[in-house]
Amino acid sequence: MKQMPDGPQRRGQTEEQIDEAIERGEFENLNGRGKPLKLWGDLAERRVMSRKLNHDDRQSAPWDAAARAVDALTRRAENEIKRALEFRRAGLASKKADPAKIEADFRAQIRATEATIQAANSQILRHNLLIPSALPRLHRPRLKLSELMAKLAPEVKNYL
Repeated sequence: MKQMPDGPQRRGQTEEQIDEAIERGEFENLNGRGKPLKLWGDLAERRVMSRKLNHDDRQSAPWDAAARAVDALTRRAENEIKRALEFRRAGLASKKADPAKIEADFRAQIRATEATIQAANSQILRHNLLIPSALPRLHRPRLKLSELMAKLAPEVKNYL
């Protein structure tokens, strides 16, 4: 075993490999070298450690991009439903409007939103497949038009 000039004697194959890498200078150009560590949160918690490492390295887990896409498509679907509801409410409040036409337009807009929900569900599937099997709690449920409608417009029934 070798004695490192600035550290205690290490034992084992792994430690020898680390010592050799130090001698070759492989740790010289690391990001943040010479800067103090930014310790925040309980680093013993996996989630906190993961966020810290991702933040420090400006990297993210492979499923994070899919999660962002899911969030964006979910917001888009919700906004489409809200917009359809606003047009429906405004149309029904108008005295000159034809209620049958307004309801037909509303149904058409809701059917169009189903394409956005289908795209979101494709991203959800991709996201869930990228999640390691050790982290099933990160899986996301598929979006359902009926659940979004119940959440955003409980007064509107029988449009699905």
